[in-house]
Parts: sequence; structure tokens; C-alpha cells
Amino acid sequence: MKIALDYRPALFSRSGIARAVRELARALALHETGLSLHLFGHALKKARFAETPEGSRLHRSRVPGRALPMLQRLGWDAARLSGGSSLFHWTDYVYPPVGPRTPVVQTVHDLAFLSDPKFHGAQQSQILRARFEKALSRADGIICPSAATERDLRAHYPDLAPIHVIPYGVDHVARHECDASAGRNRAATLLQSEAPYLLSLGTMEPRKNHATLLQAWHELPTPRPPLLLVGAPGWETAQLQCDLTKVQEGLAWTGEISDAHLFDLMAGARALVYPSSLEGFGFPPMEAQELGIPPLVGDCSALREHLGEAALFVDGRSTSVLRTAIQRIMEDESLRSHILNAWRSRRHRFTWKACASAHREVYESMHESGRRSKLT
Repeated sequence: MKIALDYRPALFSRSGIARAVRELARALALHETGLSLHLFGHALKKARFAETPEGSRLHRSRVPGRALPMLQRLGWDAARLSGGSSLFHWTDYVYPPVGPRTPVVQTVHDLAFLSDPKFHGAQQSQILRARFEKALSRADGIICPSAATERDLRAHYPDLAPIHVIPYGVDHVARHECDASAGRNRAATLLQSEAPYLLSLGTMEPRKNHATLLQAWHELPTPRPPLLLVGAPGWETAQLQCDLTKVQEGLAWTGEISDAHLFDLMAGARALVYPSSLEGFGFPPMEAQELGIPPLVGDCSALREHLGEAALFVDGRSTSVLRTAIQRIMEDESLRSHILNAWRSRRHRFTWKACASAHREVYESMHESGRRSKLT
């Protein structure tokens, strides 16, 4: 069975979707024998991350995305451009065209663009919605990383193809030889302080509530704990990015950094602050837990589903509530111990081997359905 995976997010980004695609491809290549894995990487822009998992094959040329519909009309759809694969997996919110005879699996990470126009801006939300609904009408099977996303999807679109809930893994953290001491030293240089620090991780975008976090941090009693923010600049946050570039004692923004530096900084932190209003999965809090760092997170359905009692939940839109919660996660040792202990009974649910195995079952089901439809 030849499976094509849209691998482009992994080539160009360190976002959560990029993490999911990169680690899924690695797990499929490593654990699922007999599966021929082909990675769709055609795009005009230069790849930032060239590494691909051993046992897979990357198909890549500098073809602009706008040329793909024309290529499909000429008989070169995304499946054929991926080695003539028998099933194509859309992994992002940009969908390379696939011919009608090839089964398509679509991953739906979250529905942020439907939940609140402010998350992406009204115009962009409309563009995303139109593109997304066209893809839904073509998909033969859908995968969501949480039951929360599945519920949201069913609420908006009751009559859909089969939906499969498959959580991602977080055991990729174990591959990195994290050095908490190196992380603290690096943070001390960035923050100009050796005090225990808060780490906030994520792309700068409205639903992550970085602006509320920054205001809550400013309102903490002095001496306040240093705050280190890690993440690429996103959208609809121009003023926030301007504020973060101003020199302020005990505050630093690194932008996007390598996994090696990221996990060192995470391992050295006192706590992770992730006050997001909406997630489809939410890697950072669980990655922090893997390193023994208690997370303070936004009270949204997917994070509740996956973390249970293994986090301190907060309304990430409330400055006063967030300010109080930061003080608790930094100072309350009993709370910190409870949060960390609660993760031990949950972490076995989130392995990449299990994720890859569940994906393979979906692929086989869709492939067999597609084969039967061709015979008839």
C-alpha cells in the first residue's frame, strides 16, 4: 500500500501542525512495516528543514502551489506527483488537488477559523472556511487529534465522512538529551536574571492570549518571575510583537528556535504558561509534563480532555485570573506535585507508535473502500 502524506508543513515550519506531520511520518516509517510512505513536498519556496525519516521517500520540486490545479487537469494530481500513491493524506489547511479515483484522508486539527473570526481575522476566516468546506466534501475519511475537535466538527457539519479520533504522541521529547542546567544558563543570558522563570511557547496569534499573559505578568507584585516567550510571529498581533521587542527587565522573546534549545529551556523552567482559548491537541503542556514541568493552561475542551488533572486550568482571557494562577503555579508546592503526579497515569495514552498504528488502520480501511469502488 503506497501512502502519500502532505509533508510540506514539516519542511517549512516548527508549528504544532509541523510537529504532528514530522513525527507522524517518522513513526509510520519506523513502526509500520509493509507501508510504502511517500512524502508530498512540492512547493516553490525553499525548504527550511530538509531532514526526512529513513524509510520514506520525499517527492519535491519547485512547483508553485497555484500550478497544482493545472497539473491535475493534465493528469498529474498530488497522488501521481507522490509516486502514484494509492491514498493521499491531507495534513494541513491547504489541500493539493487529488483525482476522484484516489481515496483521501483529511486531518482536522481544530476549527479556530469557525469558532471566532478574531482568531484569524474576518476575511481570512472566510477564505479558510470556503477552502475547508470544499476539502470536506472530497474527503473519504477524517482524522481528529481530539474528541473535542470531533464534536466541534459534527456540530458544524453533521453529515460527514467517518471521523476517527487519534491523539498524537508526545514521547518524541525522550529522543532529546535535555539539559536543564544549559536551559537555565541560556535563559539567564536572555532574561538578564538567574531567578526561576516562566516559559511561554507558541506561535503569536490571538487565541494563544499572549497579550493577556503579558498584561498579567506586568501586574504581578515585584520581584516578578522572569518571563521567556518562545514562538514564531504569527498574525493579528502587530501591537503585541511591538511590545515584546521593547527592552524590559526580566522579559524576553526568542522567536522560533531549534528543538534542542527549546527543550533545554523547557526543562529548566519553573513552569510553562500556555493560556490558549482553543486547541485541537496542544503539544507544549504535555511536552512540559514529559520534562517534569507543571503547565498552566487555558481552559479549553481539548486540553481538559488530554490533561485531566495534570495541569492548572485558567481563563486565558482574564488578566486577574491569570495573574493569580501564575503566582499559584510558581509558589504552591502541593499543587505542583499534584499536577505532575497526575500525568503519570495519562502519559501512556500519547505515543507515536500507537498514533501511527491507528493511522495505518484508517489508511487500510480507506484503501480497501476505494479498491472496492473501482471494481464496481
